Amino acid sequence: MGRPIGKKPSTATAIPLTCSKGDLANLLGISVRSVSDWDQKGVFKRAVGRGRYETVASVKGYTGALREQAAGRASATGITLTDERALTEKVIRQIKERELAKITGETLTVAEVTDSWSTFALGVRSAVLSIPGKARSTIPHLTAHDADVLKQMCRDILLDLAEEVEAAVISGAPEEISGE
Repeated sequence: MGRPIGKKPSTATAIPLTCSKGDLANLLGISVRSVSDWDQKGVFKRAVGRGRYETVASVKGYTGALREQAAGRASATGITLTDERALTEKVIRQIKERELAKITGETLTVAEVTDSWSTFALGVRSAVLSIPGKARSTIPHLTAHDADVLKQMCRDILLDLAEEVEAAVISGAPEEISGE
């Protein structure tokens, strides 16, 4: 005959109130490492005792997390898929903004900046090195020795500037460039 109406069939084994990490992994069909990962995300409910979990609450937490993931409300990283999509869109928008700024000439390439600064540096070098000759023609009583001293001073200044700029650029410390 059948079972009496209104009675549920009995199960041969009862579900234990708590279980170990290994038991939980076996029950859910995942690795012990996965149990640890999900545990760090707060999916499993810990029980009293080291390495123990409340069995039913943990299974419900796991299936709920999987349901959320399947519905697109959460990802394996813990960030919602909507947030991940928003971050991706933000990066794509930033890339497009930079490309537009490049096309419209609002930004310069490294090569353009390097060329401009090289031209500027050559102009400064020429101007500084022309000081001794201009001084000698403007101040007629300067001797050849005075002109040589001025040349050496100008070269020393240029070498000092070159060393400061090189050290600042290589170290990447902006305060060394601006002199702050």
